[in-house]
This record gives sequence, structure tokens and C-alpha cells, in this order.
Amino acid sequence: MRERDDELCEELLAGALTAVDPCSALRIAARDRRLSSAARERLSAIDEDGFRISALLVARLRFERLLHGHPDVPAWLDRDAAGFTETFRRYHAAVPPTGFFPPDEARTFSAWLASQQR
Repeated sequence: MRERDDELCEELLAGALTAVDPCSALRIAARDRRLSSAARERLSAIDEDGFRISALLVARLRFERLLHGHPDVPAWLDRDAAGFTETFRRYHAAVPPTGFFPPDEARTFSAWLASQQR
């Protein structure tokens, strides 16, 4: 049971970190009945200010990895900052962060972009 709790907590936290409103998503995750009461208590105990900062850092790191890893992003950002920012916001909310290095994020972003054009 503990292993299932850990996996589900990780999934819920990853989703909350990339949500439009990370703290609201965290509060919802802390009420998820699939988790044990101990796991729900642990999630409820997370400091929202710290979680909000963590979510901002995750977004910033992903943005920087794209900026340095995807050959088209710097020009796109220069040409249409608002358009790229909106595209990045949708990508960040839709795709969990899995890459550690710029080329990894660039491949994930490219695949997501291609899936959006179908």
C-alpha cells in the first residue's frame, strides 16, 4: 500500500506543480481518496508558499531548457513573445516534466507541438 501511495503522491504532485493554480491543485490532491489518510495528511502539510515557489522554479527551468535546447525557440520568442508564452503555458500544463537536459525538453516539446497540429 505504501508503494502505491508513493507513486500516486508523485503523480499528483507532478500534476500540481504544472497546474495553472498549483496550490489549488495541491489542495485537491490532498483530498484524493485513493491515498491513505497518512498520505493525505502529508500533502495537506505542504507549505503553500513554498509549493508555489517550487512550481515557479519548475516552470522557469523548463522554459530555460527549451530556450537553450530547441533551435527554433529563441527566434520564436523574439518574433512573438506572447504567442510563444501562451504555447509554453499550454505545454507546461499538459506535459509532465521528465527531462533533465535542454535536448530532452526540446524533444518533448517538439513531439507535443506535432501532436497539437494534427
